[in-house]
Amino acid sequence: MRPLTIVLLVAGIIFVTIGVIYLVDTAAHLPAFFPGHQAHDTEHHYKHGIAALVLGVAAFIGAWLTSAPERPADSS
Repeated sequence: MRPLTIVLLVAGIIFVTIGVIYLVDTAAHLPAFFPGHQAHDTEHHYKHGIAALVLGVAAFIGAWLTSAPERPADSS
């Protein structure tokens, strides 16, 4: 596997995890270092969650595109 493929897979997993956290937890229950964390707020940050999921899917697509087998060198 290429190093870029591995980096994109890890980034995809991280972004999907962050997206799920944004969609499941309210703003009060988000980790303090997440943008949108507000104490005693009962709203969900759906836009942040959807954006993180889109980035995760884009990273997975990038990993898939970089995982193609290497072409043999042309010996002309």
